[in-house]
Amino acid sequence: MNFIQHVATETLFFYTEIAFYLLLGFILAGVLHVFFPDSFIRRHLGHSSFGSVIKSSLFGIPLPICSCGVVPVATSLRQSGASKGATISFLISTPQVGADSFMITYSLMGWVFGVFRIIASLITALLAGLLVNLWDKSPDEPPRLCDTDQETIADRFKTVLSYIEYQLLGSIVNMLLVGILVAGFISALIPPVFFEQYFNSPFLSMLLMLLIGIPLYVCAAASTPIAAALILKGLSPGAALVFLLTGPATNAMNIVAVTKIVGKKATLIYLTVIALVSLALGFGLNLLVAHYGLSQIITQHQHDLLPQNVKIASSVIMGLMIIGFYVQKFSRKEDGMNQQVTLAVDGMNCMHCASSVQKAAESVGAANVVVDLAGKQVKFDIAFIDDVLKVKKQIKAAGFSVV
Repeated sequence: MNFIQHVATETLFFYTEIAFYLLLGFILAGVLHVFFPDSFIRRHLGHSSFGSVIKSSLFGIPLPICSCGVVPVATSLRQSGASKGATISFLISTPQVGADSFMITYSLMGWVFGVFRIIASLITALLAGLLVNLWDKSPDEPPRLCDTDQETIADRFKTVLSYIEYQLLGSIVNMLLVGILVAGFISALIPPVFFEQYFNSPFLSMLLMLLIGIPLYVCAAASTPIAAALILKGLSPGAALVFLLTGPATNAMNIVAVTKIVGKKATLIYLTVIALVSLALGFGLNLLVAHYGLSQIITQHQHDLLPQNVKIASSVIMGLMIIGFYVQKFSRKEDGMNQQVTLAVDGMNCMHCASSVQKAAESVGAANVVVDLAGKQVKFDIAFIDDVLKVKKQIKAAGFSVV
């Protein structure tokens, strides 16, 4: 088998293994979208209290929002009156694990790693939020946003398929495909004993994953197959956990945005807690695995639990969704759009926000999208004026107010 075939085989393996669980994660996320709108989240998290830190951590775990998309939502929470601690907790727990990434974790590394990943995310978010509220008491009261979410459950149910296809899949599909491909290359390139030979020290391997994970931009779903491939090559489960905790929750651009939202002191606590707690929990996972003999459950997770026909059907469905998304995205750009629309968008505070608004507009077919951060506007071309409502819905779903 030549190298290209080897990479293709390994990539296809990871893809087929996660397809069913990714679909299931999307369905769970759709249920959350229907019954827990943004206004519900803001109403329960928009307070400066110990309880809001706990709620922020718990609410954030199942939400399938990546490290880029979480910034505007966190900004909205902060502007709704949430404390810095609650905002930090949400910024950590939300991108670290979601319904979709947990299902992928279960499919590739088993229930032990999946459950520990949730617990680790909760611990990190709670500790960071509590420390920020204790140590950073700078008296700044951000302006509150009015609640513009007037959609009913019936309204959200009607748009749930569009939400899954464009808002969820559209927000992670590029990084997800890259992550699966990188996992395929890792499996094909790195020999099985690589980490045992060159990084046999648990601390050294965890420190390496920490240094890679903090500045790297990677979403929770995309990072999971990479971590699974590294484990198969001898990386310890604890080091893989460090990568999964730091990669999705931090990156160079995200750190700048977080600083603008909560300030330098809170951001320093945010980064310090993520770094130290991820290392501590990595050591804890390695000890747990060694003490209870759980290594085989993680490193040799049973991948044939699902019937082959279910795997094939899920892979086909996921493939059609991905193809449909890209066909819709690129065909609409070449469809003779000649109507320019300008919308006022409230809640944009940084380049991350502008990027989220641009992605939201493009996900439903808008072209030539230009975001004016200073003027709080977005301009775009659209083929059908009725599609402006779709653009508004996607921008609102990203956590902004549209006038």
